Amino acid sequence: MSHKATNWLADINPKELTNAEFRILFVLCDCHNPSAGCFPKQSYIQERTGRGSSSVNSALSTLEDKGFIRREQKKNKRSGRQETTHYILGFEFEKSQEPTPNSGAGKVGAKQEQKSLPTPNSGDGPDSGFLAKPTPVFEQSRLLKTGVVYKEEPVKEPVKEPCAADASHHQDLNLVLDEIWAAYPRKGDQLATEEAARALIEEGANPADLLAAVKAYAKKSASYDESRVKLSQNFFAGDFWRRHVPVAAKVASRDEILQARAKTILEGKTFLCRSITAHAAGECITAGLVTPQDCLQAGIAL
Repeated sequence: MSHKATNWLADINPKELTNAEFRILFVLCDCHNPSAGCFPKQSYIQERTGRGSSSVNSALSTLEDKGFIRREQKKNKRSGRQETTHYILGFEFEKSQEPTPNSGAGKVGAKQEQKSLPTPNSGDGPDSGFLAKPTPVFEQSRLLKTGVVYKEEPVKEPVKEPCAADASHHQDLNLVLDEIWAAYPRKGDQLATEEAARALIEEGANPADLLAAVKAYAKKSASYDESRVKLSQNFFAGDFWRRHVPVAAKVASRDEILQARAKTILEGKTFLCRSITAHAAGECITAGLVTPQDCLQAGIAL
Protein backbone atom coordinates (compact mmCIF):
# COMPACT_ATOMS: atom_id res chain seq x y z
CA MET A 1 0.00 0.00 0.00
CA SER A 2 1.40 3.40 -0.95
CA HIS A 3 1.66 6.22 1.61
CA LYS A 4 -0.79 8.36 -0.32
CA ALA A 5 -3.38 5.58 -0.39
CA THR A 6 -2.89 4.94 3.34
CA ASN A 7 -3.30 8.59 4.30
CA TRP A 8 -6.29 9.06 1.99
CA LEU A 9 -8.08 6.02 3.41
CA ALA A 10 -7.37 7.14 6.99
CA ASP A 11 -8.95 10.56 6.30
CA ILE A 12 -12.26 9.12 5.06
CA ASN A 13 -15.14 9.45 7.51
CA PRO A 14 -16.15 5.86 8.45
CA LYS A 15 -19.80 6.89 8.48
CA GLU A 16 -19.61 7.43 4.71
CA LEU A 17 -18.91 3.73 4.03
CA THR A 18 -20.69 0.47 4.71
CA ASN A 19 -18.65 -2.43 6.09
CA ALA A 20 -18.49 -4.06 2.66
CA GLU A 21 -17.45 -0.82 0.96
CA PHE A 22 -14.69 -0.20 3.50
CA ARG A 23 -13.28 -3.73 3.21
CA ILE A 24 -13.20 -3.51 -0.59
CA LEU A 25 -11.73 0.01 -0.56
CA PHE A 26 -9.04 -1.22 1.84
CA VAL A 27 -8.09 -4.01 -0.61
CA LEU A 28 -7.91 -1.51 -3.49
CA CYS A 29 -5.66 0.79 -1.44
CA ASP A 30 -3.52 -2.21 -0.47
CA CYS A 31 -3.08 -3.01 -4.16
CA HIS A 32 -2.23 0.56 -5.15
CA ASN A 33 1.24 1.32 -6.49
CA PRO A 34 2.29 4.96 -7.05
CA SER A 35 3.81 4.23 -10.46
CA ALA A 36 1.85 1.23 -11.75
CA GLY A 37 -1.65 1.98 -10.48
CA CYS A 38 -4.21 -0.51 -9.15
CA PHE A 39 -5.16 -3.63 -11.16
CA PRO A 40 -6.46 -6.39 -8.83
CA LYS A 41 -8.61 -9.15 -10.33
CA GLN A 42 -12.15 -9.36 -9.02
CA SER A 43 -11.47 -12.91 -7.85
CA TYR A 44 -8.62 -11.52 -5.72
CA ILE A 45 -10.94 -8.90 -4.19
CA GLN A 46 -13.50 -11.62 -3.41
CA GLU A 47 -10.82 -13.79 -1.80
CA ARG A 48 -9.44 -10.97 0.36
CA THR A 49 -12.85 -9.71 1.51
CA GLY A 50 -14.64 -13.07 1.80
CA ARG A 51 -17.54 -11.73 -0.27
CA GLY A 52 -19.28 -13.10 -3.34
CA SER A 53 -19.32 -11.68 -6.85
CA SER A 54 -22.66 -9.87 -6.53
CA SER A 55 -21.67 -8.31 -3.20
CA VAL A 56 -18.34 -7.08 -4.61
CA ASN A 57 -19.97 -5.69 -7.76
CA SER A 58 -22.62 -3.89 -5.71
CA ALA A 59 -20.03 -2.33 -3.39
CA LEU A 60 -17.81 -1.26 -6.28
CA SER A 61 -20.78 0.44 -7.94
CA THR A 62 -21.72 2.36 -4.78
CA LEU A 63 -18.08 3.36 -4.19
CA GLU A 64 -18.05 4.75 -7.73
CA ASP A 65 -21.39 6.52 -7.21
CA LYS A 66 -20.06 8.11 -4.00
CA GLY A 67 -16.97 9.37 -5.81
CA PHE A 68 -14.38 7.26 -3.99
CA ILE A 69 -13.19 5.34 -7.08
CA ARG A 70 -13.41 5.29 -10.85
CA ARG A 71 -13.12 2.22 -13.04
CA GLU A 72 -11.47 2.17 -16.45
CA GLN A 73 -12.22 -0.82 -18.61
CA LYS A 74 -10.36 -1.29 -21.86
CA LYS A 75 -10.46 -3.94 -24.57
CA ASN A 76 -7.48 -5.45 -26.30
CA LYS A 77 -7.35 -3.93 -29.78
CA ARG A 78 -6.31 -7.20 -31.38
CA SER A 79 -8.58 -9.74 -29.66
CA GLY A 80 -11.40 -7.48 -28.49
CA ARG A 81 -11.14 -9.12 -25.06
CA GLN A 82 -11.65 -7.00 -21.96
CA GLU A 83 -8.40 -6.35 -20.09
CA THR A 84 -7.92 -6.15 -16.32
CA THR A 85 -9.91 -3.27 -14.81
CA HIS A 86 -7.90 -0.21 -13.76
CA TYR A 87 -9.16 1.20 -10.45
CA ILE A 88 -8.49 4.91 -9.94
CA LEU A 89 -8.70 6.00 -6.30
CA GLY A 90 -10.19 9.30 -5.17
CA PHE A 91 -6.91 11.03 -4.40
CA GLU A 92 -5.76 10.34 -7.98
CA PHE A 93 -8.66 12.24 -9.58
CA GLU A 94 -7.54 15.26 -11.55
CA LYS A 95 -8.64 18.47 -9.85
CA SER A 96 -9.00 21.81 -11.54
CA GLN A 97 -6.57 24.28 -10.03
CA GLU A 98 -7.27 27.88 -9.26
CA PRO A 99 -4.70 30.40 -10.54
CA THR A 100 -2.31 31.84 -7.97
CA PRO A 101 -2.65 35.59 -7.30
CA ASN A 102 1.01 36.18 -8.09
CA SER A 103 0.69 35.12 -11.72
CA GLY A 104 -2.94 36.05 -12.20
CA ALA A 105 -3.06 33.45 -14.96
CA GLY A 106 -6.41 31.94 -15.73
CA LYS A 107 -9.06 33.87 -13.87
CA VAL A 108 -9.88 37.48 -14.46
CA GLY A 109 -9.76 39.82 -11.48
CA ALA A 110 -6.85 38.66 -9.31
CA LYS A 111 -7.10 39.79 -5.70
CA GLN A 112 -5.20 42.91 -4.68
CA GLU A 113 -2.37 42.66 -2.13
CA GLN A 114 -3.17 44.19 1.26
CA LYS A 115 -0.85 45.53 3.92
CA SER A 116 -0.13 43.28 6.87
CA LEU A 117 2.07 42.74 9.95
CA PRO A 118 5.42 40.89 10.05
CA THR A 119 5.34 37.12 10.11
CA PRO A 120 4.69 35.77 13.62
CA ASN A 121 7.26 32.94 13.38
CA SER A 122 10.39 34.94 12.62
CA GLY A 123 9.30 38.56 12.79
CA ASP A 124 11.50 38.97 9.74
CA GLY A 125 9.96 40.87 6.87
CA PRO A 126 6.30 41.45 6.07
CA ASP A 127 3.66 38.99 5.14
CA SER A 128 2.55 38.94 1.61
CA GLY A 129 -0.44 41.18 1.51
CA PHE A 130 -2.62 38.35 0.30
CA LEU A 131 -4.90 36.53 2.71
CA ALA A 132 -3.53 33.39 4.35
CA LYS A 133 -5.70 31.08 2.26
CA PRO A 134 -3.59 28.15 1.06
CA THR A 135 -2.76 27.86 -2.62
CA PRO A 136 -4.63 25.01 -4.32
CA VAL A 137 -1.39 23.42 -5.54
CA PHE A 138 0.94 23.36 -2.54
CA GLU A 139 -1.50 24.00 0.32
CA GLN A 140 0.86 26.50 1.96
CA SER A 141 0.17 30.08 3.01
CA ARG A 142 1.35 32.79 0.68
CA LEU A 143 4.15 34.29 2.83
CA LEU A 144 7.10 36.00 1.26
CA LYS A 145 10.48 34.34 1.82
CA THR A 146 12.19 35.25 5.11
CA GLY A 147 15.41 34.24 6.81
CA VAL A 148 13.85 31.09 8.20
CA VAL A 149 13.99 28.05 5.95
CA TYR A 150 11.78 25.06 6.63
CA LYS A 151 12.93 21.82 5.03
CA GLU A 152 10.41 19.10 4.32
CA GLU A 153 11.80 15.60 3.99
CA PRO A 154 10.46 13.63 1.01
CA VAL A 155 8.21 10.68 1.72
CA LYS A 156 9.70 7.40 0.57
CA GLU A 157 7.28 4.97 -1.03
CA PRO A 158 7.52 1.26 -0.20
CA VAL A 159 10.10 -0.59 -2.29
CA LYS A 160 7.81 -3.47 -3.14
CA GLU A 161 4.10 -3.39 -3.79
CA PRO A 162 2.98 -7.01 -4.21
CA CYS A 163 -0.41 -6.26 -5.72
CA ALA A 164 0.83 -3.70 -8.19
CA ALA A 165 3.63 -6.02 -9.15
CA ASP A 166 0.80 -8.34 -10.09
CA ALA A 167 -0.38 -5.74 -12.58
CA SER A 168 2.53 -6.59 -14.89
CA HIS A 169 1.86 -10.28 -14.21
CA HIS A 170 -1.77 -9.86 -15.38
CA GLN A 171 -0.66 -7.98 -18.48
CA ASP A 172 1.90 -10.66 -19.43
CA LEU A 173 -0.65 -13.42 -18.82
CA ASN A 174 -3.19 -11.60 -20.99
CA LEU A 175 -0.69 -11.59 -23.86
CA VAL A 176 -0.29 -15.38 -23.59
CA LEU A 177 -4.06 -15.87 -23.48
CA ASP A 178 -4.40 -13.69 -26.58
CA GLU A 179 -1.88 -15.88 -28.43
CA ILE A 180 -3.66 -19.06 -27.36
CA TRP A 181 -7.01 -17.70 -28.54
CA ALA A 182 -5.59 -16.51 -31.86
CA ALA A 183 -3.88 -19.87 -32.58
CA TYR A 184 -6.75 -22.20 -31.70
CA PRO A 185 -8.40 -23.75 -34.80
CA ARG A 186 -12.05 -23.93 -33.66
CA LYS A 187 -13.03 -21.04 -31.45
CA GLY A 188 -15.89 -21.47 -29.01
CA ASP A 189 -16.59 -19.44 -25.87
CA GLN A 190 -13.63 -17.06 -25.49
CA LEU A 191 -14.21 -16.25 -21.81
CA ALA A 192 -14.58 -19.94 -20.85
CA THR A 193 -11.47 -20.80 -22.88
CA GLU A 194 -9.35 -18.15 -21.20
CA GLU A 195 -10.62 -19.02 -17.73
CA ALA A 196 -9.75 -22.70 -18.30
CA ALA A 197 -6.24 -21.80 -19.51
CA ARG A 198 -5.78 -19.30 -16.67
CA ALA A 199 -6.78 -21.92 -14.08
CA LEU A 200 -4.19 -24.37 -15.45
CA ILE A 201 -1.46 -21.71 -15.33
CA GLU A 202 -2.35 -20.76 -11.77
CA GLU A 203 -2.13 -24.47 -10.85
CA GLY A 204 1.44 -24.53 -12.16
CA ALA A 205 1.17 -25.40 -15.85
CA ASN A 206 3.81 -23.77 -18.08
CA PRO A 207 2.11 -21.13 -20.30
CA ALA A 208 4.57 -21.99 -23.08
CA ASP A 209 3.37 -25.63 -22.97
CA LEU A 210 -0.27 -24.54 -23.33
CA LEU A 211 0.54 -22.40 -26.35
CA ALA A 212 2.72 -25.12 -27.92
CA ALA A 213 -0.07 -27.68 -27.42
CA VAL A 214 -2.60 -25.40 -29.13
CA LYS A 215 -0.29 -24.85 -32.12
CA ALA A 216 0.45 -28.56 -32.41
CA TYR A 217 -3.26 -29.43 -32.26
CA ALA A 218 -4.05 -26.77 -34.86
CA LYS A 219 -1.49 -28.31 -37.21
CA LYS A 220 -2.70 -31.86 -36.57
CA SER A 221 -6.40 -31.02 -37.02
CA ALA A 222 -5.94 -28.89 -40.15
CA SER A 223 -7.30 -31.69 -42.35
CA TYR A 224 -10.18 -32.63 -40.00
CA ASP A 225 -13.82 -31.82 -40.58
CA GLU A 226 -14.72 -28.96 -38.28
CA SER A 227 -17.06 -31.17 -36.27
CA ARG A 228 -14.09 -33.37 -35.27
CA VAL A 229 -12.14 -30.46 -33.83
CA LYS A 230 -12.72 -29.79 -30.15
CA LEU A 231 -14.19 -26.44 -29.18
CA SER A 232 -11.60 -24.19 -27.57
CA GLN A 233 -13.09 -24.30 -24.06
CA ASN A 234 -13.07 -28.12 -24.13
CA PHE A 235 -9.46 -28.43 -25.27
CA PHE A 236 -8.10 -27.66 -21.78
CA ALA A 237 -10.54 -29.96 -19.97
CA GLY A 238 -8.82 -32.89 -18.29
CA ASP A 239 -5.47 -33.98 -19.71
CA PHE A 240 -6.41 -33.81 -23.39
CA TRP A 241 -4.22 -30.76 -24.01
CA ARG A 242 -1.17 -32.46 -22.46
CA ARG A 243 -1.18 -35.11 -25.20
CA HIS A 244 -0.33 -32.39 -27.70
CA VAL A 245 2.59 -30.78 -25.90
CA PRO A 246 5.55 -31.37 -28.25
CA VAL A 247 8.30 -33.62 -26.88
CA ALA A 248 11.71 -31.95 -26.85
CA ALA A 249 13.94 -33.21 -29.65
CA LYS A 250 17.00 -33.30 -27.40
CA VAL A 251 17.95 -32.92 -23.76
CA ALA A 252 19.32 -29.45 -23.11
CA SER A 253 22.75 -29.12 -21.55
CA ARG A 254 23.20 -27.55 -18.12
CA ASP A 255 24.59 -24.37 -19.67
CA GLU A 256 21.60 -24.11 -22.00
CA ILE A 257 19.22 -24.59 -19.10
CA LEU A 258 20.94 -21.88 -17.05
CA GLN A 259 20.99 -19.48 -20.00
CA ALA A 260 17.29 -20.04 -20.72
CA ARG A 261 16.47 -19.58 -17.04
CA ALA A 262 18.55 -16.39 -16.87
CA LYS A 263 16.79 -15.06 -19.96
CA THR A 264 13.42 -15.59 -18.27
CA ILE A 265 14.62 -13.72 -15.17
CA LEU A 266 16.01 -10.80 -17.18
CA GLU A 267 12.78 -10.51 -19.19
CA GLY A 268 11.01 -10.01 -15.87
CA LYS A 269 7.83 -11.89 -16.74
CA THR A 270 6.64 -12.54 -13.20
CA PHE A 271 4.15 -15.29 -14.05
CA LEU A 272 7.02 -17.36 -15.54
CA CYS A 273 9.52 -16.43 -12.84
CA ARG A 274 7.23 -17.75 -10.13
CA SER A 275 8.22 -21.29 -11.13
CA ILE A 276 11.92 -20.49 -10.50
CA THR A 277 13.06 -21.41 -6.99
CA ALA A 278 15.61 -19.46 -4.97
CA HIS A 279 18.10 -22.33 -5.45
CA ALA A 280 17.62 -22.28 -9.24
CA ALA A 281 18.06 -18.52 -9.31
CA GLY A 282 21.17 -18.89 -7.17
CA GLU A 283 22.72 -21.17 -9.81
CA CYS A 284 22.27 -18.42 -12.40
CA ILE A 285 23.82 -15.87 -10.02
CA THR A 286 26.80 -18.16 -9.38
CA ALA A 287 27.25 -18.61 -13.13
CA GLY A 288 27.38 -14.80 -13.51
CA LEU A 289 24.32 -14.72 -15.77
CA VAL A 290 22.13 -12.55 -13.51
CA THR A 291 22.48 -10.47 -10.36
CA PRO A 292 20.54 -10.76 -7.08
CA GLN A 293 18.85 -7.47 -7.97
CA ASP A 294 17.65 -8.98 -11.28
CA CYS A 295 16.05 -11.84 -9.35
CA LEU A 296 14.35 -9.55 -6.83
CA GLN A 297 12.96 -7.35 -9.60
CA ALA A 298 11.52 -10.49 -11.25
CA GLY A 299 9.70 -11.35 -8.02
CA ILE A 300 11.99 -14.21 -6.93
CA ALA A 301 12.58 -14.23 -3.17
CA LEU A 302 16.18 -15.16 -2.44
